[in-house]
Amino acid sequence: MSTIRKSGWQSLRTLPVPARWVARSIMRASAARAWLPHSSWMQLRSREIMANPKVSFIVPVYNTQEFLPRCLDSLLGQTCLDIEIVVVNDGSPDDSAAIIDKYACKDSRVCVVEKSNGGLSSARNAGMDVACGDIIDFVDSDDYIEPNLAEFLVDAFAKEHPEIVVFGAECEPAELASKRIKQLLSPEARAFESFDPALLFSVNAQPYVWRAAYSRELVEREYLRFAENVQFAEDVVFQFESYPLSAKTVVAPDKLYHYVMQGKSLTHTFNAGAKRMDKVGAHLLVLYEVLERWGRRGLLDLCPGELVTWFLDLVVFDLARLDVENYAAAVASVKGEFWQYFGSSWTDLPSAIAVRNVARKIAAGAGVSLIDVVRLYLSTRGLKACIERFV
Repeated sequence: MSTIRKSGWQSLRTLPVPARWVARSIMRASAARAWLPHSSWMQLRSREIMANPKVSFIVPVYNTQEFLPRCLDSLLGQTCLDIEIVVVNDGSPDDSAAIIDKYACKDSRVCVVEKSNGGLSSARNAGMDVACGDIIDFVDSDDYIEPNLAEFLVDAFAKEHPEIVVFGAECEPAELASKRIKQLLSPEARAFESFDPALLFSVNAQPYVWRAAYSRELVEREYLRFAENVQFAEDVVFQFESYPLSAKTVVAPDKLYHYVMQGKSLTHTFNAGAKRMDKVGAHLLVLYEVLERWGRRGLLDLCPGELVTWFLDLVVFDLARLDVENYAAAVASVKGEFWQYFGSSWTDLPSAIAVRNVARKIAAGAGVSLIDVVRLYLSTRGLKACIERFV
């Protein structure tokens, strides 16, 4: 099977956006000809050159042969037919490639990208490089979607003209999901005409990238891509960059995505309590990427207090349980990152006293106790959530 390689698209970025779409369409059609039957290739070529699909679903694949057919069936079963499915085989050693080939030969809306293994962010970026739809949506290959997701997105973007649409999701099996995850995936209907910190910190619009769809205009204008050096919480980095840049964001309560919790992802491994320093280190890398991207885009003045509060809430529980040596190294890194971007007054940025107290202890290299953690959680999450966190 021919390969559509990510590197083949880099030169297109020097072209104006409309010319880039045409060039990309011709290149994709040429590459597709080698692995699709002639009749299917003709259909794909005609489609790509004459019109862009309404929605591009980007599906990174790695070792998910057990779940992949259900995922692809849910995509091909959409009530809106004007879609493309960009399946990125990230060097999967199992039988995923054969499954992908079967679906690609059956339906010309399936575009296949073959690449060496580079991780989830790399696979998503490869998909974004070739996607042609007006709307970009991400689906993990072990999950699946409701039949009307594409139709819902097309309607929402047409009626309200947002640049991002956020929606809800169901966890499967439900008993594996914590109350917090269920809450995060159950947003209330809201519309934001410009960036509001609530999108990142309080309206259940994150942390998963697959629960939001993005306009091509936003993705192309801002050249949004995933941080390929981040292997944990890469979704968060993408959202912290994209949400502030969106001219309008709509949040809908509709649960249109099925999040299959297998208990074997990196997130779940970290949450099992093992390797706390690895988890703290992964969170620090997320902080570094967020601050670097915000700094580069001139976003640091948007909501620095909320950003510091968010990160300390994220990491403080694990910090408090580190041994002395690892704790000293971790707090030095936290202090260094915030000092670099916000100066020595970063400890005064949070509005809550309990959060400022933790920030000052970290800045001084002093220990953070579980009492400090409880007080911080009470100020950021409330009593009920605090009890659920510790019980």
